Amino acid sequence: MGRKAVDIATKRTIILLRDSGMSQYEIFRKLNISRHCIGHTISKFNKLHTVTTKPGAGRRSKLTDCQKLTIKLQQVIFTDESNFEILNRKNRIYIRRFRNDLKRFERSQSRVHKGPIVFYNGSLHSDEYIDILGKHLPTAFEKFVSQPSRKILLQQDNARPYVSNKTRKYLKKKTSSYSMASK
Repeated sequence: MGRKAVDIATKRTIILLRDSGMSQYEIFRKLNISRHCIGHTISKFNKLHTVTTKPGAGRRSKLTDCQKLTIKLQQVIFTDESNFEILNRKNRIYIRRFRNDLKRFERSQSRVHKGPIVFYNGSLHSDEYIDILGKHLPTAFEKFVSQPSRKILLQQDNARPYVSNKTRKYLKKKTSSYSMASK
């Protein structure tokens, strides 16, 4: 439950009764407010000459390093690929990772927080990758529109479709159009 806050009108009444010559005990009996609250209100009035609460009073919230890192990572769009084998046997679906991906993602969980997750069947080349970016990157950037002052990063690894000349030219052209749209 906690304590109930004393409103400003009651605090003004405490100060007026004290100025009229009443003791703290008499004010306590008359208003039915704790003596500690009355004493605190009077001492605060003697220091500040007002009964209103100061703006900005209170403890500032402190962020841990983990929370700061989370805030920074919310400005990054990650692209990564995994290889899965999907088997359908006797009305049950089994999803199995390939051996080269097992050690990379030993204790990870796939999560999509802001952007879409895209499934592609077959080998990914730069042309297909540019098509995927053209369809899904604008929707991912729209999630960040509420934060216009922040820079947004597109994080990619060094897979061949990501670093090809076609992809680089496409991203350079799109980056300039996105930066012009944000201004």
